[in-house]
Amino acid sequence: MFRMSVLIQYIKRIYFLLGLGLLLVCSPLIAADDIRPPQDEVKEWLTLKNLMFGDKSVASGEASLVRLIVNKDLDDASTVPILIEGLVDQQGERFIKKLYLVVDQNPIPTAAIFQMNRSKGPLHLETRLRIEKFTYIRAVAEMSDGELFMDQPWVEVKGGCSAPAGKNAGIDPLLGKMKFKLDKYKNSFKDADGKRTFRVELDQPNLLKVQVRHPNESAMASDLDADASPNFIQKLRVGFDEEELISAEVNFSISDNPAFMFHFSPERQGKLSFTIEDTHQNQFVDSVSVLGPKVN
Repeated sequence: MFRMSVLIQYIKRIYFLLGLGLLLVCSPLIAADDIRPPQDEVKEWLTLKNLMFGDKSVASGEASLVRLIVNKDLDDASTVPILIEGLVDQQGERFIKKLYLVVDQNPIPTAAIFQMNRSKGPLHLETRLRIEKFTYIRAVAEMSDGELFMDQPWVEVKGGCSAPAGKNAGIDPLLGKMKFKLDKYKNSFKDADGKRTFRVELDQPNLLKVQVRHPNESAMASDLDADASPNFIQKLRVGFDEEELISAEVNFSISDNPAFMFHFSPERQGKLSFTIEDTHQNQFVDSVSVLGPKVN
């Protein structure tokens, strides 16, 4: 926690100085920063790639086993929807074991690292990002055999990390409140204790959405007190009974009120749980019961 706090304060000071410097440069130089570079020559990515993967090759293009889709109808750089799809069955002998989400030009390029487990069907993961500058967004899939595959669309939107966060200011009594939604949402009811219960197709992929009430404050937000410690989610875990389905390390590159959608393929009835931890040492846990289809 101490290291993260120091890093955030350091980044904020650097961006403050850079902001002053930008006032002195002419517009052609600013425009030059937005020119799309060759995808394999971005210095930030090359440095990060070396740190994370060393000299291992990362296949992309038609050879890739992962696809990253960005919503092109963008009007808010602080909430950019993305979809990551795997091109292999997660229950196969060779599946996506780890997924890295990288935003080259963000203050902290590694937006998330997801640890995945076996499940029916291909990997499906949706979330929303903050984007600070024109950039490549990269999804790097590490397979169970160690091979690496990547997809990297170019995104022309900026200002998402430094955008004001005033709408999340103050103490929120609903901080950490979660909403669960399955693609067959009408097949849900509340049990005797008032707990949401879902009926799903067992042994089949069901699309689950979890949204968390949380400011996920960017350390770069223009209205953030320079002496304040930003509060953002740093860990999440999705479990089914005693089994861990997904775990992740994330940061403020994920938008406020974070939402995550993924395939959930239960083989039996049980309890689906979602746990998050933030940088202010808060832990929030919620769960729903999952049943099979109703038998007539």
